[in-house]
Amino acid sequence: MKAGRFPSLLVVGCLGVLLGGLLGVHGSTAAFTATTAVGANTFVADRLGNYFSVTPGADAVATGDIDTLAVDFGLVPSARTFSNVFTVTNVSSASQSATLTLAGVAQVTAATFTVGGSAMITLAPGASTSVSVQTSTTTAGRGAGTLKLRLAGSSWLYRTYPLSLDQAPEAPARLTATAKAAGRIQLTWPASTTANVSSYDLYRATGSGSLAKLATVGATTYDDTATVDGTSYRYVVRATSSGTPAFDSLASPQATATADATAPLQPTVSAAAYVNAAGAAAFPVNVTLLAGSASTDTITVAIASGVTTATATAPATEGAGAVAVSVNAGALPEGALTISVTSTDAAGNVSTAASRAVTKDTVAPGTPSATYVDNKNVADAITGTSEGGAAITATRTSPTAAGPYTASAAAGGSYAVTVAVAKGITVTYSITATDAAGNVGAPGFVTFATIR
Repeated sequence: MKAGRFPSLLVVGCLGVLLGGLLGVHGSTAAFTATTAVGANTFVADRLGNYFSVTPGADAVATGDIDTLAVDFGLVPSARTFSNVFTVTNVSSASQSATLTLAGVAQVTAATFTVGGSAMITLAPGASTSVSVQTSTTTAGRGAGTLKLRLAGSSWLYRTYPLSLDQAPEAPARLTATAKAAGRIQLTWPASTTANVSSYDLYRATGSGSLAKLATVGATTYDDTATVDGTSYRYVVRATSSGTPAFDSLASPQATATADATAPLQPTVSAAAYVNAAGAAAFPVNVTLLAGSASTDTITVAIASGVTTATATAPATEGAGAVAVSVNAGALPEGALTISVTSTDAAGNVSTAASRAVTKDTVAPGTPSATYVDNKNVADAITGTSEGGAAITATRTSPTAAGPYTASAAAGGSYAVTVAVAKGITVTYSITATDAAGNVGAPGFVTFATIR
């Protein structure tokens, strides 16, 4: 009896050793890898390779097989989707489901099965699908983590594969170069979508020449002042990630600009001598541009009295030509005013100013006094006083219209207007005074019964 029991004890002892070994494997990659026979009994240890095979894909970033796969993307210059990292095939005789899990690498945002586009898939016997990996548009730098392939529904049938990459930041989406005054070229660009960007490198070329590094800046704008008037420049900008090592993005789209340090020629200006009540809200100033002006130039007219200024702008004409600009001078004080006219080109270069003196007078003269003088058989007259130097206008309103009849008031204000002879009728005249600025006062009236 004792001799018959020894084989059983031997089998139990071997089973204990085998189970202990299997439990040890479960603590790492949880892959049972062998078939163990003890006497007449056979034990089969399950493994992930019994369900799936793995082969490197066309993206050429993976090496190995189901047990030894490693993924190294190298330097990724811009966020992208690798659509065929490796292929997973169901090698069993039944449908099987697999899952993908990323861990520890911020530079990768998703790992999915290409068929279905999710991190879980069910494959029929013999069916295959590739695995896609999307790198980050917001996190750059050196990344190292893992990608786990697991049999769905099992907590221990999986393989964990190392995954690494160097992700460069995203390039600014655009770059704008704008010529400014004195030859300065202003460069602006939107920030990279990558969060951990430390700086931007600007590159410049003259004409069709090679790009050379111009500056490194921490902002998203830069003024290039080392330019030559009339020279065309090309620019690109690259983002640089923070951390060690630092990576440079691809270049932004190119931007071009031509340095402009030449101001337009001085224009000429003409205007009426007075700003009166009728024209104060839209006082016309005539500006003549010299040859060489461009339609992108801007004319600025300023009318000033001390610190009080009224301005207006208007587009220039192409080449030499006249432009009428209306200025609202209504808020300016009465008295002497100075008109100043400049021409500004698209870069902001300003010509020297042309000027002209004018006077603002919006106060109308008072109502003239009037006396009718009946001269019998010669022309009659209306006399009186008004503002000195004013133009006097007499217009008959009754019994029939006649005139107008005009005269100028003397410096002292007296005037005499000759009107038509009237006999045996009663006449009525309207008399107005217009000052030198063109302001018209309120009318006065005179009525007189003439003798036959």
